[in-house]
Amino acid sequence: MEENKNAVPEELLEKDEQSFFDFQLIYTTLILNWKWFVFSLIVCLGAAYAYLRYTTPMYQAYAKLLIKDDERSPRGNSIQNAANLGLITNSNGIDNEMELLTSHSIAEASVRDLKIYVNYFMEGKVRDHELYRTQPFNIDVDAAHLNRLDVPMRIIIEKTSVGYSITGTYYVTLTEGRVDGPFTINKSVSQIPTVINTKAGTISITRNMLSMVKDLNEGQILKVKISSPKMAAYKYIRNLAVNQTSKTTTIAQLTLEDQIPQRAIDYLKQMAVAYNRQANEDKNEIAQKTESFINSRLEKINAELGSTEGALENYKRRNNMVELKMNAGQAVANQDQYAQKLAEANAQVALLNEMSQYMNQPGNRYEALPSSVGLTDQNATVLINKYNEIAMERKRLLRSASESSPTVTPLTAQLDDLTNSIRRAMNQSRRGMEIQRNAVASQLNKYSGEVGATPEQERMLTQIGRQQEVKSGLYLMLLQKREENSISLAATADKGRLIDDPEFAGKVSPKSSIVILIALLLGLSIPALILFILQFFHYRIEGHMDVARLTTLPIIADIPVASESAKTKADIVVHENKNNLMEEIFRSLRTNLQFMLKENEKVIAFTSSTTGEGKTFTAANLAVSLALLGRKVILVGLDIRKPRLAELFELDDHQHGITNLLIQSHPSVEDIKKQILSSGINNHLELLMAGPTPPNPAELLARKSLDTIFEQLRMMYDYIIIDTAPVGLVTDTLQISRVVDATVVMTRADYTAKESIGLINSLADSNKMPNVCIVINGIDMSKKKHGYYYGYGKYAKYGRYARLGSNYGSYGRYGSYGSYGTYGSYGNYGSYGSYGNYSNSHYGDKNDDSIKK
Repeated sequence: MEENKNAVPEELLEKDEQSFFDFQLIYTTLILNWKWFVFSLIVCLGAAYAYLRYTTPMYQAYAKLLIKDDERSPRGNSIQNAANLGLITNSNGIDNEMELLTSHSIAEASVRDLKIYVNYFMEGKVRDHELYRTQPFNIDVDAAHLNRLDVPMRIIIEKTSVGYSITGTYYVTLTEGRVDGPFTINKSVSQIPTVINTKAGTISITRNMLSMVKDLNEGQILKVKISSPKMAAYKYIRNLAVNQTSKTTTIAQLTLEDQIPQRAIDYLKQMAVAYNRQANEDKNEIAQKTESFINSRLEKINAELGSTEGALENYKRRNNMVELKMNAGQAVANQDQYAQKLAEANAQVALLNEMSQYMNQPGNRYEALPSSVGLTDQNATVLINKYNEIAMERKRLLRSASESSPTVTPLTAQLDDLTNSIRRAMNQSRRGMEIQRNAVASQLNKYSGEVGATPEQERMLTQIGRQQEVKSGLYLMLLQKREENSISLAATADKGRLIDDPEFAGKVSPKSSIVILIALLLGLSIPALILFILQFFHYRIEGHMDVARLTTLPIIADIPVASESAKTKADIVVHENKNNLMEEIFRSLRTNLQFMLKENEKVIAFTSSTTGEGKTFTAANLAVSLALLGRKVILVGLDIRKPRLAELFELDDHQHGITNLLIQSHPSVEDIKKQILSSGINNHLELLMAGPTPPNPAELLARKSLDTIFEQLRMMYDYIIIDTAPVGLVTDTLQISRVVDATVVMTRADYTAKESIGLINSLADSNKMPNVCIVINGIDMSKKKHGYYYGYGKYAKYGRYARLGSNYGSYGRYGSYGSYGTYGSYGNYGSYGSYGNYSNSHYGDKNDDSIKK
């Protein structure tokens, strides 16, 4: 048995220490509080049902939008297209387009197109039902005031016996941005359509011709909420998800969640329209700006081209020019012609001068003059010819006659006259020829100037022609681009295309399975959390498991609160020949203490951390239980500060007691017997009470006489039970421990502080008290808080309690006393827990005796 004490429990203890979770505690906590868990489950599942029943469900619709890759089109974003006057698209990749799809501008345009900034609700018994396209009336606010609805306008239309009652509230946004209101609407009309003028705009109410429901029933209420498109768009932005289906495609997956499936489908369709419209507007904006630029350039170039052509015209007119080559050729020909004429004129003048010089020479008087020398003046030529005839005749006559001959003299006179005539004719011819020569020279200079100016004219005409050619080519190019831009503007293709119509994907929230699962988890978690919090903040022990978690000392018994019917004289609950609950518990306590005591050990001290934990009650009943074995037992009251044995056993004797012996130096056996009283409960049980209260209890207990008294008592009795003072308050118990073989520390459920267990552990670890074990007292079975895992439920099934070894797993934490592990599992000693069954067969005393031996 000793070998088993030192071996088997150690292994069990190591096994317990390896377990991080105390599954037994978790299990028992769940079982003991199952009603709270059931109640929590019912409440949470009921709340989940109500949530599923009355929460507006959210549905999902999805669509795939193909975004065209403009980089592959002729109008792609390239340098060449940029050079072609910016005929480019607005695409910068699929990522940018996906961001554009989630932009507020597209959402607002879609909301405005569908007019879903107006929400209609039909009043219900529990919650209002939202309508879409099925409302009997359409309500709207004029466009000028619609965007200024910073606070939604709410309108209620109720059908009455005489018409319709229209009520509502709205706010007005002032120019400085402040919101003023609320203002009310209260109007009765006999029929619809109608118009209501408010400070927030004009409200128009018309019948919905597309709805199957054409009117309200009497008493029915239609609720309307009108928001600005800008505010309403935020809802759809939040609920819209745009994802790329693949990194290798330009297809965007559009997913929208909404309370109404058809509205989600319509929104996705309209969003694609708004996206294309915005993309086309971007493209058209570029095209329109391009057209405006081309037109302005055409006007400017047209003016510049007209100016260039006018300059060319003026230059040709100024220079009498039709065509440069023809004018230049004519000028060269005229120059040659007049140069020749000038040479001829100069030759004639030179001839005339030579003739005059010739005639003026004296030796040539009456000589024949040169003729046929090329003079062009006919008069002079005729006169010269006649002069030569007469001169020749005179010269012939002079051969035969003298100069004074009457035949010669007339000829001489004629020659003189002819000479004068020739001179006059030559002078006249010279003057005419000089005039002609000057005219020819002038013309020659003119044409020579024209020929010299031809290179400059050619350069000027080339410059003017180049400007004219450039401006003309640019003008034609702009005309062509304008036509191309007009064609592009008229033939704009959509940027995005829905591959298929949007489809309904089903309900996304609330998910019934998830909500129920959450309700189940909450139903289990809430009471568990509350129990954990209560346990965490509960500073008193509640039962066996609390103490087991706080100490490794053996817990040898768990004593419930004794019923008044079980108590007899002196609050004794242990009786002979009975097998009730309390008797069985103290039998178990008795048996476990016998296991702890070695050979010749018989002194058992009962103490506690504080008063009121039941040490006197437990010590007294244990003493009775031991006495029922036929053993001689004495109950010693060493709580001399506050004795309770006399009160407990209903003895009116405060004179006899151990204090009378402690004051003696060497008390004898006769002195001790004089102070011993009968218990009045059992013949084998005697009492040595505290006696008179001394002024110095600690010093008194430290005297050697205490050792002497207990040496005598050991020889007189089989068991000595000591009721001591609380160890947590005074040091009396530590003084007494020198005569004690085993120390039972009492704790009380819902009374002993958890921190007191630390004090007990420290005293046991420092060996200030011998062979320490713990008893838990005051477990209230009426609360059924501990009944399940103590096995106390029904006494008729008490065999389950009798197997203390298997139920009292925490006995195994035996500390320094062999590390018993689970006490009931010590060897096969768990079977000794069935002493209760043996007691039913009246074998209890025999077995206890055999075990003691």
